[in-house]
Amino acid sequence: MKKEGIRSEYLIKLPQILRELLRQRKWNYASRTLSVLMQGTIGDSSPGLNRLKYEAQIQILSHLQPNKNKAKEIGNIYDTWIGKIGRQHKEERLLVWFEQICHFIECGMNNDAYSAVISMMQSRDFGMLPRSNLYIGITFYKLWRCKFLMELQPEDESCMESISNMSVSKSDNQVAYPVRDKSVYSVRSVVNKSEASVVNYKRGRSEENQVSLQDSGTSVKKKVKMGSPQHFTNPPPLYATSEENEESLQDGVARTFDPTLVDILGYVDPWLLPLKPPEDSDCFIKIVNDSYYKEAVKYLRPTLQSPPHVSLVALHPFVQLLLIGGNVDEAMKVVMDMCNKVHDVKPFRIKAFMMEMFHSNRDNLAKCYEEVLNIDPSCVTTLKKLIVMSTEDGYRRESLIEMIAMHVEASFPEPEIWEEFASCFRHLFENLDEDRLSVCLGGYGEELNQHQTYSVRYNPTPTMFTDTTWTLRAKWWLNRHFSLEMLETEIKKTEKGDLEMVKMMRYKAVCASHIYGRAFDYVTKVYDMLDDNSNLRSLPIFGFTSF
Repeated sequence: MKKEGIRSEYLIKLPQILRELLRQRKWNYASRTLSVLMQGTIGDSSPGLNRLKYEAQIQILSHLQPNKNKAKEIGNIYDTWIGKIGRQHKEERLLVWFEQICHFIECGMNNDAYSAVISMMQSRDFGMLPRSNLYIGITFYKLWRCKFLMELQPEDESCMESISNMSVSKSDNQVAYPVRDKSVYSVRSVVNKSEASVVNYKRGRSEENQVSLQDSGTSVKKKVKMGSPQHFTNPPPLYATSEENEESLQDGVARTFDPTLVDILGYVDPWLLPLKPPEDSDCFIKIVNDSYYKEAVKYLRPTLQSPPHVSLVALHPFVQLLLIGGNVDEAMKVVMDMCNKVHDVKPFRIKAFMMEMFHSNRDNLAKCYEEVLNIDPSCVTTLKKLIVMSTEDGYRRESLIEMIAMHVEASFPEPEIWEEFASCFRHLFENLDEDRLSVCLGGYGEELNQHQTYSVRYNPTPTMFTDTTWTLRAKWWLNRHFSLEMLETEIKKTEKGDLEMVKMMRYKAVCASHIYGRAFDYVTKVYDMLDDNSNLRSLPIFGFTSF
């Protein structure tokens, strides 16, 4: 009994020892420890322990023989691993099987990957699992991508890294989505996009668009540097009616090659569509009629009805396939559907990107950006698009300052964001409405019979800054952005010649003067340091919050 107790104690400690050796990259010691653990747990089929053992075996094999081609040997390890998982652990077996397939594809063993996915499709154990269609669809998507990589390769090779990286989002929210009767998001909705459009903010195929917010004293100027974008005037509709769409959507393939659509998709943001459709019609037809493409669409489509943790993973590759196949309408519909089901930033980002290309309504596009920022207020790229919209397309400053305030709450903004924040404050305080003036009767507001007097009171604060939200923000930012400790850190950076920090401190001081007043410590110390008392005198005497 004592011997058995010692054995059990060692078996409990060995996994912890193995993990630590792997963390320290002591491969020889880890190999010996793993050998003992394997022998002592030969009959154990628990998913957690098996994952530790076989992942460790793959990791050790990869590092102990770095110059040897171990792809086939690692594939055999996966076979052993799958066989050791009990049949009651179906989800784990399915996951490990998919990991083996991904290993085959990464190593160029596409025939092995194809054989493995066919076996997965034929297995009755996985038929009812939500992830089975996802893994099968992703496998065919990867095989299709490998097969036609040269035809689909974007001109900008720096985008190639995004092709193999698909982010995974998780959410548990699920809401019903009303089905649309008509195809409202079609290529025919693309209209002229002038050089002033927010669409120009993103990068085209061979263009480098940069947004720089330049210092201009009391106002902030936005300059957009770019090449001339392509204009799309009344492109031919992809389909005549939504009824005609239904037939082609069964296999996810557009009936005809549309060069206008291919041209438009060439300008879609690489994050959304790193693979660019071919410009040759014969090549396009070959790609979208390939069996791998059709199988990927077939198995990914039903995953959109699965729980969010499954459907979110399938959304991005499925949208890519639909766009390349020419089915813009269905792509937009599934994205809108997902946005109504889950509260996750990924579908809202995809929706915003697609709106940029296929929907010209300024208000809808601004709403899309606001939705992204409401979920992920730290997203500076989306915020900058709203800043450009405020200059070029009339996006309201009142809405912009709310979006910037959310960003300031969630992050430590770049200098140009503080610059725009300061500009918004100036604009709102310098363009106060008439309702800031109030006329009060003398005698506490009561009417006097003979010598009636009036007093005029001027409230120098815009109404939006008087609510509780801005009061709480002001308290929170005292320590987060405008504390003396933060100021000391910033001053040290300026002493090392950081000119961007000098710029940021100047704009932060302008923001702080509007919030806390001209006598606020952060404001006075920054302007004393900059020796710029003329600008200090032009700042507001009173902020809208005082502490």
